[in-house]
Amino acid sequence: MKTVVIIDSQAVELASLVNLFEQWQKEINILTASENRAAISIIAKHQVDLVVCDLALPGAGSLEDLSLLTHTFPSIPCIALGGAEGSPPEDVVQRGASRCLRKPIDSHQLLQCAEELLETTSSGPVKGIPIHSFLQMLETEEKTCTLEVKHQNDTGRLFIQNGALISAETGKLGGEEAALEILSWQENIVHIRFFNGQRRRQIHRPLISIIMEAFRRQEQRARHDHGGSGVSGGQLPLRHLPTIGRRISLENGAKLDVEFPGKEGMETCTMVGMLQEQYLIITNPRPLIEREAILGNEQRLMVKYLHKDRVWMFKTQILRAINSPSPLLFLDYPGVIHYHELRKTKRTAIFIPCTCHRQEEPGIYGTLIDLSTNGALCRIKRHEITPPPTFDIDGIILLRCLLPGMKEEQKIHGRIRHLQLNDRELRIGIEFEDLQPQLADTISRYLFTFEKSGV
Repeated sequence: MKTVVIIDSQAVELASLVNLFEQWQKEINILTASENRAAISIIAKHQVDLVVCDLALPGAGSLEDLSLLTHTFPSIPCIALGGAEGSPPEDVVQRGASRCLRKPIDSHQLLQCAEELLETTSSGPVKGIPIHSFLQMLETEEKTCTLEVKHQNDTGRLFIQNGALISAETGKLGGEEAALEILSWQENIVHIRFFNGQRRRQIHRPLISIIMEAFRRQEQRARHDHGGSGVSGGQLPLRHLPTIGRRISLENGAKLDVEFPGKEGMETCTMVGMLQEQYLIITNPRPLIEREAILGNEQRLMVKYLHKDRVWMFKTQILRAINSPSPLLFLDYPGVIHYHELRKTKRTAIFIPCTCHRQEEPGIYGTLIDLSTNGALCRIKRHEITPPPTFDIDGIILLRCLLPGMKEEQKIHGRIRHLQLNDRELRIGIEFEDLQPQLADTISRYLFTFEKSGV
């Protein structure tokens, strides 16, 4: 049952609004308050899905009170009701209101707004999907929402705006530290809730860097808890590889995390090209940076990237920066490159909708539930396949899905290596065939960044 809080200091108008909502939906819980601060106390004690607030409340600080309300509860949408001579709607929305309606109120318009916002308030509880998978999917879809994460007796919130993780909070932690703490939790329950934008950006590092750091801390904590010895700081062993006579394993289009001297955090760049043993070319994420500052700085850049189950890194210097026809940086070809050998992972728990096609037959809807660099496990509900299709061991199958980190649907060919059918579902074990290098790198990057299951 949805819960709506209505705030109005006028008893007659309050009763009218309550009556309107009760007639609109019988299965709805209505709570009332005569001013915003009383409403905050009420909302703190209940699971509220929508707030309707009359801005014509006693006192001159109605917008300030609205800001306090929306900042305290950023995951609850709010409809503000203002008079014709009140604050401009854009000012009200900037203070966190999801909608601002002028008086006299159009009942149909109010209920239509309420219906739209209640539909986006929250999802049901989701279990079994890693938080980082949610974040990666939301980044790809450029969504705005709050991820509310419950872990044992702890609750955390991750705030996503247009796909970017901008802030987080749990307990007394906030910003990046809160995000790292939440991402280290396991066996969570996640709700996708509304976000009104009332959190300033506190996280500026790329998402992949945040998740990699969270995994590093999780690994360090696990080693400490089990009394295990190993490399100091929980890091995997660092190996070195001379590049003389070698081509660095970097493909055009690969994503790089670059740490510029004197700049906080890391920037995401894209590999454009290279001339072996001479220079690399990458996109410049700071096209307005002064050329003198770049070229005159003798400090070296740190470049990191993922490739084939390894974290690669090297230090280099900028040889040249150009802004036309595109902002690009020419980097000195490194003499030595370093890498961490990743822990071998056979499969990673995922949840990716897909369709399965056998030869030229129509596709059947399913879900990829496990993924590795060599193949995947697809689950198809029995109600989708009545009667069951004639899949055969060693038969060729085509998967269509939107892989994490990709903007377009991908076609992946594979060979069926395993079939398991019961009363509820069909499971198909698939070995990839002729996987394109771009897809292989994307899957490898995903497995490293988002997987933390056992071998």
